[in-house]
Amino acid sequence: MAPLSILPGRIRFESQYLIGKPHICGYLKESIVNYFGGVTEVTANHKTGRILVRFDERQIDRQALTQYINQVMKEGAERAANNWQFLTEEKNSKPPVARHAWHALADVITHAILPMPLNALIPMAIKVATGR
Repeated sequence: MAPLSILPGRIRFESQYLIGKPHICGYLKESIVNYFGGVTEVTANHKTGRILVRFDERQIDRQALTQYINQVMKEGAERAANNWQFLTEEKNSKPPVARHAWHALADVITHAILPMPLNALIPMAIKVATGR
């Protein structure tokens, strides 16, 4: 994994491996912050696969930072292959089945309460409100 962009005190990476894996992004952020003392910010986005690290260049070497991120990524892949517990769904998120069930229930209730679709009700409400 090579850096996408390098500025003084700021480096951005991109890894397709991170896409759809918020638990590995969290692990990566924690690992970088705990390992390096001069890191001021780490963001890892599981939707784009991008990692942004802001750091003090006087304390941290860019090459050492890049090597460490590659090492943590390999470690995360090994742990995922071994199904380690830390890589399960995030603790605060609902399981996908619960989310889908909630949306289905909300749709049923909405259709039971509202006599017609919202796209027909909203224009009628605007006409009533404006007096047309």
